[in-house]
Amino acid sequence: MKRAGWLLLLLSGMVWTACSSDDDELVENSNDRKLRQLTIAEVPVTKDTPASKRVQLTDNSSSLDALWTKEDRATYFNVSSFSSVTVDYGKLTAASSTATSMFQGAVNCITGDKVALLYPAKDPVLSGPDRGKFTISLNGQKGTLEDIADNFHYVYGVAEVTSVTEQTATATIDNMQSLLAVSKFSFTDGSELIPVKKLTINFYDKDFASLMGYTLTAMLTPKAYVSSLALEYPGQDTWVKTVLSVNLDKETSNGVYVALFPYSPTGYMHFTVTGSSGTYTGMAKASLKAGRYYPVTLKLTRQ
Repeated sequence: MKRAGWLLLLLSGMVWTACSSDDDELVENSNDRKLRQLTIAEVPVTKDTPASKRVQLTDNSSSLDALWTKEDRATYFNVSSFSSVTVDYGKLTAASSTATSMFQGAVNCITGDKVALLYPAKDPVLSGPDRGKFTISLNGQKGTLEDIADNFHYVYGVAEVTSVTEQTATATIDNMQSLLAVSKFSFTDGSELIPVKKLTINFYDKDFASLMGYTLTAMLTPKAYVSSLALEYPGQDTWVKTVLSVNLDKETSNGVYVALFPYSPTGYMHFTVTGSSGTYTGMAKASLKAGRYYPVTLKLTRQ
């Protein structure tokens, strides 16, 4: 099973290069957008951001470290060519299981194109009012670091194609941006850790002491610049009856890992924990930022 990783801080210095033969003629500023083979040269981990590695997640208590895994896949989406009749997208694949790995794949592009990357890979919406957007979902989490790595860590970046040949292309990318936060929740009754088999999270309106739902999806619109990126959340009327449920395969008292949107309309979250020792509830103030790791212990009350 391929594994995805956690990028906590910005990942910079990514360079896309293309393999070419001696017979390839460099075509500068070509207007011929076509499928060309891209190789993402070594994706580095900068020294000042030790958590900006990927795949095979490791919890070191204060951050999440990771490495690329061979055959990790990212989606490319050509922001420059997107139109009412065109959606250029596809997959790029990691070549090795290392801290810095090449990524390879065919990209429909010309010089100057802005090509977005989304990891882990998923297809954009291809019809309707959300055409060209990506659905980011938190539904179906299992509470483990492996599950977060495989399915729920979303990272976005934008590359610019700097030159092309008939068969290949070269591009550079300045950074990648994490879209979600990750928390490791441990729960206590004040003296003992609470074993967890199921965790439910709601937004909580403290002023009215009432539970709200929790949105399970958001929409990502590919942008040409990471600085303008923002998730779009549905209105409360669409998620008032939904909650974020984390169902663990095995009960644990050692912490539940959950991917969360950096969003809280009330500033508070409500937690319900069910396990072999019963059901417990409680609330906590929530101020989450994308790309951050929050290991926390919360005191709950038995029901």
